[in-house]
Amino acid sequence: MAQSTQFQAPDLSDERILRIVAGIRPCRHGGLRLEAQQLGSKTLIHNYGHGGCGITLSMGTAIAAADLLEQCSEADAQIAILGAGVVGLTTARELSLRGRKVTIYAEKSGTETLSALAGALFLPVGIETEHPDIGHERFLNILTDSKHALDQLDQARYGIQDLPVYEPAFAADSEFLFTNGTIAPPTDLDLLPIPGPPRSGRTFNATFIHTHRFLNTLIEDLANAGVEIQSRSFTDRQELEHLQEPTIVNCLALGSRSLFDDQSLYPARGILVHMEPQDLGYIIHDGYKYMFPREDALVLGGCFDEGVWEDTPDELIADEILAHHRRFFGLS
Repeated sequence: MAQSTQFQAPDLSDERILRIVAGIRPCRHGGLRLEAQQLGSKTLIHNYGHGGCGITLSMGTAIAAADLLEQCSEADAQIAILGAGVVGLTTARELSLRGRKVTIYAEKSGTETLSALAGALFLPVGIETEHPDIGHERFLNILTDSKHALDQLDQARYGIQDLPVYEPAFAADSEFLFTNGTIAPPTDLDLLPIPGPPRSGRTFNATFIHTHRFLNTLIEDLANAGVEIQSRSFTDRQELEHLQEPTIVNCLALGSRSLFDDQSLYPARGILVHMEPQDLGYIIHDGYKYMFPREDALVLGGCFDEGVWEDTPDELIADEILAHHRRFFGLS
């Protein structure tokens, strides 16, 4: 049955543009790397390779990494975490909740990291779907654990809410996103309830995370739990031997390519247009063209430029992103 328009259109005028940003997704052939190994006298746990769904998977991989650690080291061991993006922070949180003494070593943390650029919609995209390194069933278990852990948080404090997502009928229909039980299957619509040229499509409800609030709340809770974040970077694995902690959890994402010589890692650049915040109450999603109403910015994306390491904003791509969304809403 056709639906009448229920939502307002965004204001996509040039005057509302705040900035154009670029970020590099930490993708990996083989998908996630979650495994333990010895590094000299240290026990090393790897937790990276999240691609374009770091926030989606971070709580689940934190649980998986902590479970690995329980199998490898003494229960009272001190833990060093490398990296303070969302994966490092959530891993520190999980280990702290399990009674471990945790110190994070990172060059940047929280909203200073690339994690702050994320949308972030709970949707497992931008990662290899077969995940040969960990197996598809294990991946789905991690995804389920992640969703459950997010649901247990104080939703308002962490900036988590459910929003309707609308996709036009011409968008790629990725059924695998809805077969794991964490997201309800979409409903077909004769007419999308949004402004613009009349069109059919589909809708589903999904968890949306306001990135800056999520990261800042994680850091606040870690500080209250006695977790220290030390500013430090590493250029050689031998430097890790000098850390006092006997166990290390590596959450360095793309940094693992050079530090641990993981040539399976590769970049996928994304370009985003940040506009002044607009409380629209819905999300538009069409693969890597999307609109997310973050509380600090209306985020327009994007692209998935595999193999591109350059993280400076691209004005031509940004112009096309703006033009795409203006056409979508009939604003041009």
